[in-house]
Amino acid sequence: MRELVEQAFARYAMEVTVEHRGEKKRAKAFVQSVRRENGSEPFTVTPMGAVEQRVWRYLGAAGVPVEMGDRVCCDGMRYIVRNAMPVYAGSEIVYYWAMLHPEEEMCTRHKGENGDDDDGNGTGEIGGG
Repeated sequence: MRELVEQAFARYAMEVTVEHRGEKKRAKAFVQSVRRENGSEPFTVTPMGAVEQRVWRYLGAAGVPVEMGDRVCCDGMRYIVRNAMPVYAGSEIVYYWAMLHPEEEMCTRHKGENGDDDDGNGTGEIGGG
């Protein structure tokens, strides 16, 4: 089962960078915005201004764990992991599921071991495509 899921991640998922326990690792993952069921706006207006309430769903390959408090960089955006758990098939972790909230700061570009950027977009530019 894990092999089939890993093949799907390798073929269809995007590259992200996961900051887990002080280490940055490249991963293949699906990151998508989660829509509210009631159709309301993805923010709340307060006396101080609008407060972002959108959340993103993360499905990531089993080789790179994520847990609450980790950071994920994807397409130049930086997210904090608010909830996460491994998903099992029998006793084997098949992938990681998480809910992400955006952080105000953007991902910064650093050169990785292979000379590529580490913001997760694979282009060498923050937010590039």
